[in-house]
Amino acid sequence: MTQTVLITGATDGIGLALAQIFAKASARLVLVGRRPLAETPAGRLFTPATYCQADLSRPGAADVVRDFCRLRKITWLDLLILNAGTGYVGPIAVQTPESISALVAVNLKAPIALTQALLPVLETAQGKVVFVSSVSSALPTPDYAVYTATKAALEGFARSLRVEMGDGPGGRIRVQTLFPGATRTGLHAKSGVDQAQMDWTKFPPAGQVAAQMIQAMYDDRPALALGLGSRLRRFAGRRLGGLVDWQMRRRAR
Repeated sequence: MTQTVLITGATDGIGLALAQIFAKASARLVLVGRRPLAETPAGRLFTPATYCQADLSRPGAADVVRDFCRLRKITWLDLLILNAGTGYVGPIAVQTPESISALVAVNLKAPIALTQALLPVLETAQGKVVFVSSVSSALPTPDYAVYTATKAALEGFARSLRVEMGDGPGGRIRVQTLFPGATRTGLHAKSGVDQAQMDWTKFPPAGQVAAQMIQAMYDDRPALALGLGSRLRRFAGRRLGGLVDWQMRRRAR
C-alpha cells in the first residue's frame, strides 16, 4: 500500500528536502506551507492535489489542513511530520509580543492542534507522528529563549502523548521526537541572527539532515538526536545541566 505522508513547513529547508525524498519513494504527499501555490518551488511536487496553504500562526489552521485531507479523501495517514517552525534571535526585553505569539503559535500550538485534528486518520493507519524539536531544547540559549521554550514544551507534549496513545505494538499511534542540530536553512536569516556572529552557511545542508531524519523515523526509539554532535550536546544539557549553565554564564560575561 502506498504510504501517505503529511509534512508541515514543506516549501523550504528540511521540509522541502523531506518532501523530495518521499516523492522519490512514491509516497502520497500532503504538503503544508504558508505560501500561495503560485509561489511554491517549481516542479511537479506542489500541485492543487498535494499542497495545502495554511498559515500555522493563525487560529483554525489545523481545521484547514483537516478539511483539505477530507476533500481529497485521505482516510488514513501513515506519517505526520510536524516540521514547521519559526525563530527569533535577540534579547527577550526587546522581543515584541507579536513575535512571541507567532513563535508559540507555530512551534507549539499548531503541532498540538494538528495532532488532535488528524488523530482519526492516524489511528486508522496506526500511523506515526514525528515532532521536530531541537537539540537546543536541552540547553540554555541566551537570545533564543522563547524559541527554545517552545521546543522544550513540544518535547513534553510528545512524551505525555506517547503514554496516552499506548506507543508500541498494539498502540493507537506511535509518537517520536527528533532533535536536529543547527541546519543550513533560511530560518537563520529570517530570525534576525547576525551572520558575523553565527555563520549558518557552515551548518549541514537541509538534505543531509532530512536523510538523517528519515533514517531515524524507522528507529523504534521515541526520542533521537541527529548526529554525534547533537547527541553529545543533548546529553550534556540533560545530565550536566549545572555545569553547562555555568559555562554559558562565563561565556556571556
